[in-house]
Amino acid sequence: SSGINAVCEKQWYQRRVRGRKGGSAVPVEELRELLVSSMQTTIALTALVEQQTQKISDITDFVDQAKEEIQAMKGTIDAMAADDKAQKQIEELGGKLAASEEKMVKEMAALKESLPQKPRKKDVLIVSGEEELREPACARVCAGTTVRSATNWVDYSTNGIYTDVDISKCGFVTVPTVTTSLEGSTSHWGTTGSSEVYSVTTSIFRIYLVAPGGRGGGANKMHWNVEWIAVGYTC
Repeated sequence: SSGINAVCEKQWYQRRVRGRKGGSAVPVEELRELLVSSMQTTIALTALVEQQTQKISDITDFVDQAKEEIQAMKGTIDAMAADDKAQKQIEELGGKLAASEEKMVKEMAALKESLPQKPRKKDVLIVSGEEELREPACARVCAGTTVRSATNWVDYSTNGIYTDVDISKCGFVTVPTVTTSLEGSTSHWGTTGSSEVYSVTTSIFRIYLVAPGGRGGGANKMHWNVEWIAVGYTC
């Protein structure tokens, strides 16, 4: 910048000299003005250079910071990529484990089927019935009661009562074999007919009692009820 000022001052001085007639000397006042102007120009250029230097410094700091952030982002990306790879490996191992487990289950099932089966002991064996015998696996035992104080006793003749017993929930498809008894709180020991079963079907049967004291609601007051067991086929 000082070299530029010197050139400018020299050119200005030459113009001033040529402009004067007879080549008279430049006044001192003009030289002072020239000096002040040169100093002001130098100061302005120096300030401009300082501003540009500061901008360059700021840009350099920004670039350095950007480089650090980019490096950090790259590290994060690499870590994420490593996590994805690990996750993929875990998923692959999980798939292989599931396949191995499925294969093992199938092999165990095949092995179990290949072993000789011990004949299953029949829980219910029906040796005779009202109808033709069926597949033993279809045999069923079903039991119940007409419930204390809630049995539907009906007066019959002059000294008897009867009740119809519902066995439809057993699901019999053939007439079952039925065994009955009379349960209560008192006096039922003196009755007759509690084990005599009438008109058995797949869904109902009837019991008659000779029991004068049970008429007119007396049977329910004494908690008389029919307890029964039925054995038959359900398929």
